[in-house]
Amino acid sequence: MARDTLEILFEDRWIIIVSKPAGMLSVGYPGFRGKTAQDVLEDMRRGQGKARVEAVHRLDRETSGVMMFAFGSEARERIMNDWQEIVSERTYRCVCVHRSTYRGGTPLDDSGTIDAPLAYNKAHVAYVPRPDDPKALNEAERAVTRYRVIKRGERYDLVECELETGRKNQIRVHMKHLGHPIAGDPVYGARESGDSSGERLALHARILAFTHPYTGECMRFEVPEPPFFAKLTGRKAAAESGSGAAPMGAGARRVNTSEPHFRAQTTDGEARKPSRRKTGAHGSKYIPSPAKDSSHTRRP
Repeated sequence: MARDTLEILFEDRWIIIVSKPAGMLSVGYPGFRGKTAQDVLEDMRRGQGKARVEAVHRLDRETSGVMMFAFGSEARERIMNDWQEIVSERTYRCVCVHRSTYRGGTPLDDSGTIDAPLAYNKAHVAYVPRPDDPKALNEAERAVTRYRVIKRGERYDLVECELETGRKNQIRVHMKHLGHPIAGDPVYGARESGDSSGERLALHARILAFTHPYTGECMRFEVPEPPFFAKLTGRKAAAESGSGAAPMGAGARRVNTSEPHFRAQTTDGEARKPSRRKTGAHGSKYIPSPAKDSSHTRRP
């Protein structure tokens, strides 16, 4: 997927779900002159009478994957205020250094939970405070990431992470904290980790599942990680174990962002259920989600 291309996964009168490419900012900042995901969506919707596109969460510039935007400030505030209640799953895939040359060279456990608070320095770089730094610990925010190793390679592992909290750079910092930083990470991938991938940040937002804030419909969107993840971990097969996912990179093609794949129609103010499709560009899938259950609901 090109760096200036967004794939539209779903759109109705309140929200729009996209697959953001690596290399594109989610939203801008003072002095930034490039095109952000928000800008691209604004350009696409200009003249259609829709409310302003508003971000409800962010992905790092080099992180690809599924994102949600809202139409208008009222929808944005409603979603952000109820985020922990409506979002049932946020799953990422990343490629981590298999046997770090620091932290004793111990491979990752098959699965685990990282419950380590995050603090931020003056440059807004996150870190896990030391036990002997009470000031930083007092200012730190709780951060919890659950992970499991999907595939072990000779130099890198494919790891799936699920967020219980959503702090800035959380997965990147937590994997570094374990001694297995993400490949291609210029900030949290320490040189002594042994990373020599030469690739961009190997982090991808694969799944976003939520209850629609207005219709109450359970929705789940899944976009497979880029093919270079498989290359780094030495994988040749396409099928995913245990996730029911499409082959990584299946159906990849450039998308004309001026033509969304489907759009929910409305009648008398009530939203009809959107069209379904099994696969889309870059192997993405929209999968109607079953009702929430305790296995996917976030803990308070």
